[in-house]
Formats: sequence, structure tokens, C-alpha cells
Amino acid sequence: MRFKVTRLPLVLGIAGILAAGAAQAEPSALVEDITSDRDDVQLMDYLEPGQTIKLAADETIVIGYLTTCVQETITGGTVTIGQDESTVAGGKKESAWVDCDGGPVVAQVGAEQEAGAAGTRNTTIKTDIKSERMLFGVSPIIKLSSPVSEIEVTRLDTSEVIHRISANGLIVDLAEAKIALTPGGIYQAKAGDRQTVFTISRLSDEQNASRLARLLPL
Repeated sequence: MRFKVTRLPLVLGIAGILAAGAAQAEPSALVEDITSDRDDVQLMDYLEPGQTIKLAADETIVIGYLTTCVQETITGGTVTIGQDESTVAGGKKESAWVDCDGGPVVAQVGAEQEAGAAGTRNTTIKTDIKSERMLFGVSPIIKLSSPVSEIEVTRLDTSEVIHRISANGLIVDLAEAKIALTPGGIYQAKAGDRQTVFTISRLSDEQNASRLARLLPL
């Protein structure tokens, strides 16, 4: 007796694994600005390599690349996201470099936030603090991986200054909360059981820092 062996389940299994891997691709860029309301991409969305965005002739998007710190202003055409820069067909692209500190991030969904309270207390100055990230703007944009009710930002290298900001969504912009941190200062941000230590560059621009320069994934 001869048996017929089918390979279809194996093929489907491999395809499923590849599809899952593609779905978990590491984002390479961030939407820093966009001139219109869209369903597919919004302000502060992460973008993955291979993702395409079709723009109307008068529509402009600003894209910041997380590891190369390339900032692109693109008007019209079809944009294909790459690892280090975009390719544009039928549109216009202008590129520049901004100060930023790239690193691994987790894709999240944007939302609004609401400011909370701030307080101070004296404490012993800490030394030998290891910072995980450098920001080049005095008012970080904290991009949360999951919702929390409150974020706490504490200065570590001098007498503690504690800012408590209530979060109604996954995007918390300290500029909207009218909170400006001190250039050169080392801070800790806590959201639930997650925390990160970051430094505000002494070269931080108080007024014109890009969203990419202020991005703090948490």
C-alpha cells in the first residue's frame, strides 16, 4: 500500500512563523508631524521598514529616523519607509540631521495627556548614575508602552525635583504640561513598574527641539 504525504500544514506553519516575525518588526522611524488627519498614520506613530504611505499632492509628512537621526520632510507621492531613510516616488523629499539618541523602542498607539502636580524635597546627592538615554530638548515626550494613571519624573544628580504628570493616554508631552527640565540634569522617569534614567543634554534647545530629539520611550 502506498501512502500519500501532504506538506501543506508544514508550509502553512512556516508561513505563519514568517508572518508573525514580520508583524513584530522593529520600528525604524517616527511621525513627527503631518498636515492632515489620517486613519493609517498619525502624529507620534512608529513606522516599520517596508511600510508605505501615499500622500496627496499638497500633503506633507515629517519623518524622523530613530537610529540615524535623519529628519525628512516629504510632500506628495508614495513614501516607503526604510531602515535609515525613506524612498519617495512622485513626491519631494528634503532631509536634515537632528540631535537625537536612538535606541530600541516598542510600537505604541498615541493619545492625549493631562498635566498633574509637581513638588520638591531635599535628599542626598547621588553619584555614579548610569543614564540610559540622552535627550536634546528640555521637555521630553514620553511614549508609553502601556497605560498608566501617572508618570513621575525625578531629578537624581542634585536635590530631588519631583514632577507628577497624570496620563490620559500613551503620549505625554511635558511641553504641554509646561514642564522644562534642566540642561545637564540626570532624571528618572517612572510609569507603573517601568522606569528609565535619562540625561538632558547641556546643548538642549528650549524652544525648537524636534519631537525626535525629545522622545523618551517608557
